[in-house]
Amino acid sequence: MRDVIAHRGPDDADIWCHRNVGFGHRRLSVIDVAGGHQPLSNEDATVWVAFNGEIYNFESLMAELSRRGHRFRTRSDTEVLVHAYEEWGDAFVTRLNGMFAFSLYDIRRERLLLARDHFGIKPLMYAETRAGLFWGSEIKAVLAGSGLAPAASPEGVSEYLAFRYRAGDTTFFSGVNRLPAGHIGVWENGALRLTQYWRPPGLTRPTQPLSPADDLSDALSQATHSQLVSDVPLGAFCSGGLDSGLVTAFATRERDVPTHTFSVGFASSEWDESALARANAQRFGTEHHTITLQPGDFLSTIGDAIWHHDEPLSHPNTIPFVKLSRLAREHVTVVLTGEGADELFGGYPRYHIARLAHATRTWGIGTRRMLASALGRLPGRRVQRAGELTSLSYEESLIYNSAYSDPGVVETLTGVPVPLAARRQLLGESLVPNDAVASLTRYELRTHLACLLDRMDRATMAASLEARVPFLDVPLAEWALQLASSTKLRGRGNKVVVRQLAKQLLPPQVASARKSGFGLPIGDWLRREAKTLTERLRDPSHPAARHFSPPALAETLSQFDRGAPNSDLVWLLVNVYLWYETQGAS
Repeated sequence: MRDVIAHRGPDDADIWCHRNVGFGHRRLSVIDVAGGHQPLSNEDATVWVAFNGEIYNFESLMAELSRRGHRFRTRSDTEVLVHAYEEWGDAFVTRLNGMFAFSLYDIRRERLLLARDHFGIKPLMYAETRAGLFWGSEIKAVLAGSGLAPAASPEGVSEYLAFRYRAGDTTFFSGVNRLPAGHIGVWENGALRLTQYWRPPGLTRPTQPLSPADDLSDALSQATHSQLVSDVPLGAFCSGGLDSGLVTAFATRERDVPTHTFSVGFASSEWDESALARANAQRFGTEHHTITLQPGDFLSTIGDAIWHHDEPLSHPNTIPFVKLSRLAREHVTVVLTGEGADELFGGYPRYHIARLAHATRTWGIGTRRMLASALGRLPGRRVQRAGELTSLSYEESLIYNSAYSDPGVVETLTGVPVPLAARRQLLGESLVPNDAVASLTRYELRTHLACLLDRMDRATMAASLEARVPFLDVPLAEWALQLASSTKLRGRGNKVVVRQLAKQLLPPQVASARKSGFGLPIGDWLRREAKTLTERLRDPSHPAARHFSPPALAETLSQFDRGAPNSDLVWLLVNVYLWYETQGAS
């Protein structure tokens, strides 16, 4: 279990066992390189922990615990966990600001505690079997310990094809779950009990800051400062976008030495942001490194990327993320990234669609269908998408807002309705009365963002690179969640407050550029340079073929060959087939 994820921690390794409990740990040394060996215990070796991540407020916690009489043998953030548990019990997780997944065993109480950070930046997978509980940072570790064979559930395939990922605590693998973000799990007396320890705060209307851009500047500055703590080289992913540009801006302010920055370029000018990335880098005087992705890189990397990801890849841009992480690891051990800003500040066009759905929610179904028909005749993919969703109920429109494939087409392909129970529950817990933007924000923090964070973690850790996310610093995120939606969306504009700050700090061409979404020409590549990937879909003897109706699959491929805009679906189908090959599933 430990060594199958050696890429996550190449610097150190150990095992601790006590009766029927075992911890294995691989360490990527970042803080207290010499003294932070794990698994680690308290003074009398009655509480043990194995920890992945960083606790950014560990120094203040260490000082408080020292005043309360606790003695520290290291200056590692890991040791804070065992002493904080002794002092405050399970509630100590509410005091943590960081990215973390850890297991903690209390020998006296014969009690195991699992915990995952507020937003799910760090992963924790588990399986309950007759032999007991098995958990780890990646599914491959869980399989190695539990003996479970890799198997895809029909519902998992259906949900993946519609949304690119599984929501809630389920995974693509039958029998393997993920601990949800903001939760702890307690294994005691042979049973696992999950408890949610953090929920997004409500809005603070009518009180709002007079200058939200200045407040964002202060919050992001403090978040970046806290996440620069490192005893090893540190850099930043710096694309041509606002979010990574702002993170780079604040990181360079704090450092006396030039910061290494990294970006991906593409041969096609339609998809290439390398000029904007260079503008950001030049503005802040970084040592900038760019890698240009070629179609051949895509073909040579995808199998390895799926193995590291465990589940089928969600986004095609996982491939450039993997290449970028390998480049960064040649220079640094830690990178800062811009994830989370789009969800917190309404960065996607679908937030406007949500506003439209909310505005028409009280209309009769006939009237909404008329509007949907009118919008469907207008040019533009997003306008047509708004038309499709307007005909649905308000709640359904929020759920299907982030679908990448038509659920009806998916059901025809698989014969399995797209499972929505977990998404309906998450949406029900996320709804804010009379505010579609706040509702969608809270829902996407627990769905779409979880998918993006999984992608980032697997791509970076595959290269033994730690990625930190200043926008998801807990105080910053809680402040952003309490902002009025009018500070985020205004007219046709997205991320208004972020763009206001960007105009103060970033080059003009970056601050005014339209969002590109870090895309790549996947449809063109699958039809030409990467055509070999789609050919396996025509093999009826392939083990993945069992999930699909042959006539429906043939029709999907025929439409794709004729140039239909269904490359998202074909990409997901290719990944299911490659998953079977990579996992050796049958």
